[in-house]
Amino acid sequence: MSPYALIRPFALTALVSAAFAAHAGDGRIPTDQDKLPKGVPSAPAVAAQCMACHGPAGQSQYEDWPSLAGQKQSYLLQQLQDFKSGTRKDPMMAPVVAQLSDADLKKLAEHFSAQPALQPRQPLAANAAVPAAAAACMACHDNAALPSEPFLRGQKVHYLTEQLKAFRDGKRKNAVMEAMAKPLSDADVTAIAEHFSRLAPLVAPKK
Repeated sequence: MSPYALIRPFALTALVSAAFAAHAGDGRIPTDQDKLPKGVPSAPAVAAQCMACHGPAGQSQYEDWPSLAGQKQSYLLQQLQDFKSGTRKDPMMAPVVAQLSDADLKKLAEHFSAQPALQPRQPLAANAAVPAAAAACMACHDNAALPSEPFLRGQKVHYLTEQLKAFRDGKRKNAVMEAMAKPLSDADVTAIAEHFSRLAPLVAPKK
């Protein structure tokens, strides 16, 4: 990854925050009580710092960052809590969530889970076969009824690939996922990532 790829999200976040502040008129960061200009979609003020990487409505345009739109609310909340506690480690996310309250985390999870999920650019045919390597993933990750298991449909190939390799190599900790990913070859990881990235999204159940 180039240094610019790491710097770019912070620069965009600064621009987004500056735009919000300029709208407030007095240089401050707006609150949820501020009235937005016509045509600007409503979002919690705390979500402004998420938009640069994850997209204004949680639909990421970058291969490195996951889309949050339409993801299960309980899963999003758990990941935010894990980033804040240090249970899940990421140098980009840690400083973002460090100053957020529990109420902020819940507000973010609720907001992004309610946004429409991104449709894949090259969707699979309805009767497309499931790769053998992905078959074991479907029960948990293609199931709207399991609150703690994330949807993978429509996620970026690169992001899915990196997360699977992190579980396989022990860099990301989860007992179930580490055991599932450990036997996967690089070809298996690629097949799983490409398959899920091309599936149309499911709808998370309402809480």
